[in-house]
Amino acid sequence: MVTIKDIAKLAGVTPSTVSRVLNHAGGYNDKTKTKIEQIAASLHYQKNEAASNLVAKTSNLIGVIITDSKSSFASPIIDSVEDTAYAHDIRILLAHCGLNDPKRLRFCLDLMAGQKVSGIISVAVQFDDDNLNYLESINIPLISLNVTVPHHPSIEIDDVQAAHDATTFLINRHYRKIALVAVDHSDPQTGIKRITGYKKALAEAHISLDPDLIVKGDFSFEAGVKAAKHLLSGDDWPDAIFAASDDAAAGVLSYAYTHHIKVPGKLAVLGFDDSHVAQIVTPALTTVKQPFSEMGRLAVQKIMAHDLAENVTVPYEILTRDSV
Repeated sequence: MVTIKDIAKLAGVTPSTVSRVLNHAGGYNDKTKTKIEQIAASLHYQKNEAASNLVAKTSNLIGVIITDSKSSFASPIIDSVEDTAYAHDIRILLAHCGLNDPKRLRFCLDLMAGQKVSGIISVAVQFDDDNLNYLESINIPLISLNVTVPHHPSIEIDDVQAAHDATTFLINRHYRKIALVAVDHSDPQTGIKRITGYKKALAEAHISLDPDLIVKGDFSFEAGVKAAKHLLSGDDWPDAIFAASDDAAAGVLSYAYTHHIKVPGKLAVLGFDDSHVAQIVTPALTTVKQPFSEMGRLAVQKIMAHDLAENVTVPYEILTRDSV
């Protein structure tokens, strides 16, 4: 499908100039107009009516609320959202609501309402009851990525099954003493779901659950380092560590490297996300890949098309690299 961005590149102008010409909005000369129209015709460009309707009804602005800007998984989602929006001459308003901070989330929602965004994409944001009620009152469509928001559509993987499959992946490679680290026990969605999948896989393999091998944390690099120190400072090590995020897995690898623990010789490490971190650490990280770029693209397209009736479960896969 030919986009405004394609025409702009060939014409040597900005996408906003192409948009003004194709929408007869003014602010250009006849030479530019003729050039853009000729290129559009030669490429058989067809105007995206969904995007046009989005602009006409409210604004050409989509809000994005993220819960943790430091996490490596947020970057590919935001990149995909911005690229998809840019291709359709739609602007993005980005806000950071902190980590489960209700007051800051309310501030973000006020910002979105004040700017009259046409829809909101929330990335791993968990809504408390007060903010959920407020969201209903401001009547802005919302689609959630990675977590479920009651009464609103979501795009996410099956976290329980993914954690189950990741644990089974390790079991099938003859690892029996498997730790799950940097997982948030207080998180009723991502954290609890991954713990549930992990426990299910152990039970199916008739491996006794050792509660000491589940080490809580906030999915961060620091949580991975702390968990590795806790598990690897004595003599009774796990033979594999399943980290609840790639950031945490990188923390485990960092600790292992500085303490001369060979991975995967003495310890296997498996991550979750397939963020950019997974490919830049040494050894390269075996991990559960979430299709973040696809999730961001789908979210923008669904808001543009007013297609917010159903949840979407996207596929995941386990990518085998060098850490297992």
